[in-house]
Amino acid sequence: MMTGELYFKMARERRVHLDRIFHLQKRVEELERRLNCYPVDMVSAIPPIPIEMQIRLWMEEYGMPWEIFFCFDHKQWVDELDNSFPYFTENTCPVCRKRKES
Repeated sequence: MMTGELYFKMARERRVHLDRIFHLQKRVEELERRLNCYPVDMVSAIPPIPIEMQIRLWMEEYGMPWEIFFCFDHKQWVDELDNSFPYFTENTCPVCRKRKES
């Protein structure tokens, strides 16, 4: 391969990468603007334990945040929903239910 061909190939690849970086930077800026719309402390917006698949499905189905499905007393996820959810919720974790039954 000749030096000129190599130069143009590298210049083209550089241009492609710079375009990709530019678009990614624009996407980051857009997402940061959207995130700034929410008056939430970012530390509290992250769940303290990994989100289980069932919780993710409920969040998507009902359009609700993870806090609705988390028991803050026992630091675990709710494993079943009330019959009247989402109109009324007293979701309890397994530990809460055992205490109520006792």
